[in-house]
Amino acid sequence: MFNKKTLVLIITIVALALVYFIFNNKNVSTLNNNEKAFDFKSTDKIDKIFITNKFSKEYVTLSKVNAKEWLINNEHKGNISQIEILLETLRKVRVKKPVSKKQMNQVIKNIALNGTKVEIYENNELIKVFYVGNNTSNEMGTYFYMDKATEPYICHIPGFNGFLNTRFYTDAKAWRSKTIFAATDEQIENIQVKWHQNEEQSFEIKNSKGQTPQLIVKGNALENNKIVNLNKLKSYLKLWENLAYEGFPINLSDKQIDSIYNTPPLLTLSLTAAGKTTQLKIHKKGMFEDTNIQFDRQGNPLEYDIENFYAFINNNTKEVVQIQDYIFGKVMKTNREFLIKP
Repeated sequence: MFNKKTLVLIITIVALALVYFIFNNKNVSTLNNNEKAFDFKSTDKIDKIFITNKFSKEYVTLSKVNAKEWLINNEHKGNISQIEILLETLRKVRVKKPVSKKQMNQVIKNIALNGTKVEIYENNELIKVFYVGNNTSNEMGTYFYMDKATEPYICHIPGFNGFLNTRFYTDAKAWRSKTIFAATDEQIENIQVKWHQNEEQSFEIKNSKGQTPQLIVKGNALENNKIVNLNKLKSYLKLWENLAYEGFPINLSDKQIDSIYNTPPLLTLSLTAAGKTTQLKIHKKGMFEDTNIQFDRQGNPLEYDIENFYAFINNNTKEVVQIQDYIFGKVMKTNREFLIKP
């Protein structure tokens, strides 16, 4: 038989186990009744996502064109990899547990003031609205609140330790694809490289389907394998598959951007593929304190940044991007570089 101390210990353990069982059953029941509100088993039918934040006053609309193409604010191509991360988040997010009564008022207040509103559409019809708040203090969950629900929840992605609210950002520029030129050599129909300070360096490449590419200089077609190195010409056509800008300069005012645009560009790149022409006007970038290379090999101060340039895409005169010589230098060629050397 059990002695008194052993019996008390057994009763205590049983009581604690019973309390634990009841408490967890209560939570499981609560979660099972509500987690479906956040559950997207499939995101294939989602064709529009609207994200806005009252505090920052920013908003963005992601609109699906097809399985591989989305538009940002119905204007710019979206970054597909980033959008896929967002869709994956919607599929995998789960309710972890309810917000404690002690934290309830503060969490609701923070979501009301600073939360990000997310609207999900299928077939252009609104199907869900929810709000994304801050992360929990232990950074193992994020506060979510379903529109018209009675309480917020702590949500997470099982197996993932990190923030979820950073995936619902409202900066439209950050959702955009940075790709400027993306054409294979077979898709390219025409390339024009115009050097504005030295027209002698300019050229055009005609690449009609089923025909050998042709180098045009001053309106004249130069003969392949006699004047033009055809292998270099063909290799050049393969360099336009993935040319992207680095980002948007944050230290330029509208007045400065306008001044840059009205300064004669260094050169203009034009590419026509599938009947569509994309143009990039490239300008020299001045020196700043944080410019990486400040002097030439002789130790003389440089007047312009040799690693980066400013550029304007198509007819957008109000928005300047920064491109790297590391990426675009390979297509910023002169006609002489294709000629057979005597």
